Amino acid sequence: MTSTHNKNFLLNYSSWACLISVIALLVIWVLPNTIALRHLLMASGLISSLIIIFKTHFFLNRRVSDLLPLALIASLFVWAIIHFCFFSLNPVIERQELTSLWARSLTVSIIAIALSISLRLYGQLRPYFFISLFVVSTINLSAYLYLSYINGAFILPIVFVEAFVFKKLAPAFFGVISISIACANLVYLSSKRFDQQTFITIFFWFLGIALALISAVVANTKNGVAISLGLCLLLLLIYIYSALFRKNERKGALFIPVVFMAILLFGGWKVHTHFAAKGWETLIEDIKISSRIDQHNFWRYSSNYWNKVVTETFPVNSDGAPVAGNTYLRIAWATQGIKLIAQYPMGYGSINRSFLELLNQAQIQHELESQSHSGWIDFGLAFGIPGLIILLAIFACIFWYGIKNGAQFGYMAVWLILGLIPFGLVAEISYKHNFEILIFFISFAAASVCSMYKEK
Repeated sequence: MTSTHNKNFLLNYSSWACLISVIALLVIWVLPNTIALRHLLMASGLISSLIIIFKTHFFLNRRVSDLLPLALIASLFVWAIIHFCFFSLNPVIERQELTSLWARSLTVSIIAIALSISLRLYGQLRPYFFISLFVVSTINLSAYLYLSYINGAFILPIVFVEAFVFKKLAPAFFGVISISIACANLVYLSSKRFDQQTFITIFFWFLGIALALISAVVANTKNGVAISLGLCLLLLLIYIYSALFRKNERKGALFIPVVFMAILLFGGWKVHTHFAAKGWETLIEDIKISSRIDQHNFWRYSSNYWNKVVTETFPVNSDGAPVAGNTYLRIAWATQGIKLIAQYPMGYGSINRSFLELLNQAQIQHELESQSHSGWIDFGLAFGIPGLIILLAIFACIFWYGIKNGAQFGYMAVWLILGLIPFGLVAEISYKHNFEILIFFISFAAASVCSMYKEK
């Protein structure tokens, strides 16, 4: 009895310690100059996580198929080591990243696995984790309201972005993550009995979606708003399908969520297009023009230095208007990035510098200081086609296991993949601390589809 009590006490204590570490990380991950504190939190989280994994015997007596999503994630770290040993184009930089960025990513991967275990063992921990997902959006929106109050009127999103410490990616990234989790739980709750507690829970999830979406709008980020609205649209279609075609007693109860989602989608899109930079109306044509990188050279420079291109005029569309600047750079860089992957199929080896270094390796003239702004292309530039294949296998495996297993955590895993895949196409999530965040949530999704017991 005493041994069982001590085991349960230690597991419970470790689960709380792991959760507290994760919540603190989610708060400070996007803040500048917090690397020392992140190391401290990761160390404390790792200790509690190893205790959780050991005490629950999570990896013992399991078939490979039971843990396949996690095995694929492990293969990603193995490939990074193999790449350093045999394919690196810059061993010095790659060794430095292996002992820093990759080491932190491995640490948070273990923490994510333990967190998934803890949340499934102790349901009372879940609300704290769910609330913490919206902390970045809350801070971002609070800062906007405060600066607007100081100004005496609502400030434009483009002004706010320049005034606050968050980069545009932070509220967009966490907005997509939190909305993905929210949509998963709303789909899960729609299959439950609609009592008062369920309605209250649904209300707070919708409130969280609205908060994250508004935060992305004031952050003036097209990619964050577009992916977030896409997730909301998918949720709306699922609700409409349930209301129209499923034979159950919850059809009437779905009416309010459907109306709310429709209003949120319409309002969010209208406000965003009113304040965002121009370019949505001509997006398809702008993409086509921007991809013709052999016909123009502005993409070789950041927008602040376009005045260096004196031999040509900036590309224009059929309306005679200049191609949207952000669309132009992202598509042109992505196009060049894909060409570099084809030219260097094993990758360069650096999470943070592969795009720039491969441009130099290929002797392509440029004065750039950033990545290609596509997370998946940047990862392909770093670890080649094999790395992309492993990532694709991870996503496919998580999606399949999540659909097959269902339940609350299976839904969360599926929706995280649905959010991360398109967001990674248009945002630099394979860069510095963003890569750590990415690995954390992919690992959380992978662990969540590896059942540890019969979930109800």
